[in-house]
Amino acid sequence: MTLFKYSEAAQIGITAAFAFLVIADLFGNSLVCLVVFRNRMMRTPMNFLLVNLAVADMTVAVFIAIRYIFTLVFVHPKGEIGDFVCQLLTGEAFTWVGALASAFSLVCIALERYLAIKFPYDEQKRITTAKLKIIVVVLWVMAASWNMPLFLYARYDPVSEFCLFHWPSANFSKFHSPACAVVYGALPITIMIYLYSKLVYKLWFRPISSSSTIAQQNKLRYRKKSARLVVTVSVIYSVCWIPVLAIYVISSFTSLQIYSSVHTTSIVFVTLNSAINPVLYSLQSDRFRKHMLALLQFPCCTCTSCRVVPAQVTTSNEDRDFKKTASTGLKMFPFESRNATG
Repeated sequence: MTLFKYSEAAQIGITAAFAFLVIADLFGNSLVCLVVFRNRMMRTPMNFLLVNLAVADMTVAVFIAIRYIFTLVFVHPKGEIGDFVCQLLTGEAFTWVGALASAFSLVCIALERYLAIKFPYDEQKRITTAKLKIIVVVLWVMAASWNMPLFLYARYDPVSEFCLFHWPSANFSKFHSPACAVVYGALPITIMIYLYSKLVYKLWFRPISSSSTIAQQNKLRYRKKSARLVVTVSVIYSVCWIPVLAIYVISSFTSLQIYSSVHTTSIVFVTLNSAINPVLYSLQSDRFRKHMLALLQFPCCTCTSCRVVPAQVTTSNEDRDFKKTASTGLKMFPFESRNATG
């Protein structure tokens, strides 16, 4: 299979881009999972949602690699076996399952942050670890169910040497593509804009009482940092996914060749979105950065001030602020008290 039949240079460039981003995706998101599961202080509802997001991103990366890299090396089987391989591996089905799980995870993260600010003392109205187990299962079941048509109608095309979709009717794509644009793009982006606008107003624009204690100011600072991180992740998701969704919608109503260089380039942006999240965590979260460096055994993490021990609090400036906050006797929220994303 050749994506660019008339340009070998473009083929090499796009394959190299896919390979680099897939490796970065799998490596970075694996670190995110290890950081959370190996450090008890990082096991908060929001960080578990970030782990679920990481798993979804790795799912996208694995099946993009199979579709756009491995098929260049291995000979794809033909006939009924080829169709079966398309439905399970070399088609786009699992890529889109991971993508939708990623979108749902971002919505849940936005909801978790909003509820944590709106109902700081009411556990019943917030997303707890117990509730999260059910949410994650439902999230993945919904993502797989929505993408069942991709599993059912993927077929191997011997002419293009690529997996294509043979829809049950000529007008099916005119319904399916716009519906996917809404489910993957318009709906989650609209929900996130609404929730984060409320969150940003409460954190940055609502008047702060002059009588607020140092402990309350510290909590507000932590909330702003975590909000800044998740808003950035959501914005990058929107920027990276809108092009490919727009291409699918346009191609379903015009004669635009869907598997063109423009389409493949938009898939590169999708892969970039999945790979960049761990970079954002390390840049904007002191805790994630130090735990990641400790896992990699960087020289800078061998010193006492940077060493990370599971289930122990690090000695960064943020952690010293936590100790000052705790000394005031004020009850902390679960998110702040358990070293969530800084």
